[in-house]
Amino acid sequence: MVERRLSQKVLSTSVRQQTFDTELLIKRIEELENQIRLSKDNDLNPINDLVQHLVQLNSLGGTRVYHRAIHALIYCLHRTFSSLIRQGRIHASPSECEDGESVKLVKNWLRDRYEEFIEGLFDLLYHQAEGSEQIGLDGLTILMSLVRNESEVMRSLRESREESSGKIDRKKYPNCGFESKTFKRLVKVLIQSSPQGQASVSNDVRAEFITRYFNFCDDIRYYFLKEAAQICRSHVSSSTELPNQKSKGKSLDTAEITLTELKNLTKNLLIYLGSLSTMPTETDELNQFWTGRPTAITTTHQKKRSIKSKSKPFKKVRVEADGSTGMFDDTSDSDETDEASQPVRQRDLDPLLSLRSHQKAFSECWLALLSLPLTELEIKKVLNILHSQVIPNMIDPKFLMDFLVDCVDSGGSIAILSLNALFILMSKHNLDYPAFYTRLYALLDRNVFHGRHRPRFFRMLEKFLSSTHLPVNIVASFLKRISRLCLFSPPGAIIASIPFCYNLIKRHPSCMSMLHRDDRTETLGVQEKDPFDEDEIDPMETDAIFSSLWELSSLRNHYLASISTLSKVFSESFDKPQYELEDFLDHTYNSLFQTELDRQIRKPPALSIFASSYKSTEVIKSMKTDDIVTQMWNI
Repeated sequence: MVERRLSQKVLSTSVRQQTFDTELLIKRIEELENQIRLSKDNDLNPINDLVQHLVQLNSLGGTRVYHRAIHALIYCLHRTFSSLIRQGRIHASPSECEDGESVKLVKNWLRDRYEEFIEGLFDLLYHQAEGSEQIGLDGLTILMSLVRNESEVMRSLRESREESSGKIDRKKYPNCGFESKTFKRLVKVLIQSSPQGQASVSNDVRAEFITRYFNFCDDIRYYFLKEAAQICRSHVSSSTELPNQKSKGKSLDTAEITLTELKNLTKNLLIYLGSLSTMPTETDELNQFWTGRPTAITTTHQKKRSIKSKSKPFKKVRVEADGSTGMFDDTSDSDETDEASQPVRQRDLDPLLSLRSHQKAFSECWLALLSLPLTELEIKKVLNILHSQVIPNMIDPKFLMDFLVDCVDSGGSIAILSLNALFILMSKHNLDYPAFYTRLYALLDRNVFHGRHRPRFFRMLEKFLSSTHLPVNIVASFLKRISRLCLFSPPGAIIASIPFCYNLIKRHPSCMSMLHRDDRTETLGVQEKDPFDEDEIDPMETDAIFSSLWELSSLRNHYLASISTLSKVFSESFDKPQYELEDFLDHTYNSLFQTELDRQIRKPPALSIFASSYKSTEVIKSMKTDDIVTQMWNI
């Protein structure tokens, strides 16, 4: 007990000491900032002290007691370096070659301190401790503010350099743009693991970047996608070299580190791309820019055309057959037609103002990500959003064909999830997939009826079999296999299969003969077995059209009343409209059991199998008790 009190006393003393140190550090930070301000940015030595304080506080792992000091320190350095950036004392200037040696040394020294400050801000993004969320958010806010300042200054320095040289290429360098190299480093930090081994930045920092910048600013989204695609392409070559390194037994540690970085890269980048919900669909939607809206630039081709139009000589007057020259005719119509016939190329859009450029960056980023080795879970995440969020925003979705074909060939749940995107490519982008129905027929097995993606598979199967131009052999094969699977499927799958088969037969009346064929007279009377070959992988060669759907008739004796009642639809005339399949897809054991519990019982159920022939207890007492059990016990 005494030791516990002593430990608590020591702990409280250390906390008070840290709080006291924090107050002293904050006062010291204010003194150093005032010293820089009073010297009008001439005395820059305090910057080194401020940066070293940030390095020391980061080495403590973001202790909660020092959060106030870190907050004051990073905003102090932000104000200081922002002022120096606007003065052009950190980045290169046109007159840098004319500066003295001392000025160059000071500028290089400031760049080194600025790089240390940026690295310190990057370290803040990884703080995962409880209560340190705001520190990471402050670090992200300052980094994005520095990105804006760098872009403005670098743009002005570039323009002054071009004016001094007399060469200004507005087509290559627009009036506004993204000039920051810090943003490229920030993208690497956001999607790659830290040098200390942390998988990603904190969840709060990631959510803040996605909500406030990535899903809001068009220029940030554009350059993020371009830089992420470049990072993925740089990892493609390294991922192909990993097996060779392991087989040769060289640099195993390096190979393991690279493999870990690759896993973190795919995991983090998939989170950002999956959260992208504001991809523009029209040019008018490109209206939010973090570093300013770019302006359209008149091309050199247009300038030459305007000069030629001004110096164009007059045409020779042509005399008509009636002697008129047409000098006093209205020539406005002819002039307008001449101008309208000329191609309109008045302006050359900046990439940030071009919808196609944004779609190209989006497509390249996704294709670069899919070229990396992905886990099964990541592939499923991609397939879940591919048809709704990715394909509509790509320039040419046909580049996804190889990825989707590999997914379909892999089978299982991955193949089922890939059917949505594959259907869009086949129906809207004229994708030709040979032997597609053979592959789809192979996916139809008992695992589908017991899996969690059964509703999605039935939806896609209904779309693929909806065409009335399909060969009857293919439709009959699917009908026969579904009915055969119903014999050993859960009730939820059977409830979805019955209306599906009904709609399919109603859409393809040629399969009606399978429903009304008598097995004994037409099938078993001639042959000893069912002509349907369930081992045949080609639906055109199964001979299912010569078989019968006796499996659907057997469902009339199912133990579940709802299934036995629903299956009677095949014994009635086909004059009912098609079923709405969505009403039958989401049934499970839980939903069926809950339906039975909630059902209102009109008549009380019989508690005895056989009806009793006596009506009173007197009759029971008068009965003879011949058995030994009733003689010895009263029941």
